[in-house]
Amino acid sequence: MVWNKLRPWIPAIAWTVLIFGLSSVSVFPSTIIKLKMVDKLAHAAEYGGLGLFLTVGFIGTLSGAKRRWVTLFAILMGLAIGALDEVYQFAVPGRCSDFRDWIADSIGVIIGNRIAVGFYRWRAGER
Repeated sequence: MVWNKLRPWIPAIAWTVLIFGLSSVSVFPSTIIKLKMVDKLAHAAEYGGLGLFLTVGFIGTLSGAKRRWVTLFAILMGLAIGALDEVYQFAVPGRCSDFRDWIADSIGVIIGNRIAVGFYRWRAGER
């Protein structure tokens, strides 16, 4: 029974560990590239995956929950993880914390959530 509730969260947990693992690297290759847009797109893509996986976790756990609650919980959790990641990066030598990175993270979470919700709607035959 516990395994059935935990299984939908495995991708989100693994992705979060990956995010914080990448944040632990002092000099990351993207910091060599001085193109800010590339950095922001990387943040949005990284957190897009998180938003998708968090949504899958909530859908798998909150059976019968209204879609707006699943969306709200997934986005809020993604925003919180993004904020914690930026605070964590502040403490990592060679890294910096940037509010604009958090904005890019947030946009990615929302896009990932919308993709997951859209897929579930399509799969259920909803319009």
